[in-house]
Amino acid sequence: MKRILATLALALVAVLALAQNSSVSSILRPRVEIAECSSEENNMEMEVFYMNDESPRMYYLSLGGLGVGTDIIQVEYDPVYEVFIPLGGNLEEALAKMKEIKALYNMPRRQSTEMTGYFSALYPGGEPVTFTVTSRRLLASKILEFSIPTATDGIVRATHVYKGNFNSLTSVLKIYKGLHPKE
Repeated sequence: MKRILATLALALVAVLALAQNSSVSSILRPRVEIAECSSEENNMEMEVFYMNDESPRMYYLSLGGLGVGTDIIQVEYDPVYEVFIPLGGNLEEALAKMKEIKALYNMPRRQSTEMTGYFSALYPGGEPVTFTVTSRRLLASKILEFSIPTATDGIVRATHVYKGNFNSLTSVLKIYKGLHPKE
């Protein structure tokens, strides 16, 4: 009797474990990373990727999560939600969009423009969000601030992208395109 109960308990645990793994895999979609740039001194992680289950393929730029704070000092508190900028359906469109974003670094200080993207958990989706992209300067650094409106005055939800980090990411994407010309 004990053997039968032990066998049934083990079978039940195995079934529950398999059911749990299949539900997790349906939530987590496969992201194929093409290029990545991270900087510990700027607390920044960016990547260019595509979703392996999307047809037609779409490339995205992930700028990491948004922080809360002032124009320059941000405290990151949400490790799940990320900023996603759609780049296009192929590598040439992605590089053209990256070049367009790179040109924003030459805007005059504190000038802003708008860009559409996504602010969602783990992967791009949901309703598009309009980000305000503002040119900032800090000593000799050029910075783009991607922010979304908040209801509280004086509080900014934003992420800051340094030009050097963005150039590194763009260079890796160009190398990837050279290695994979048919993509």
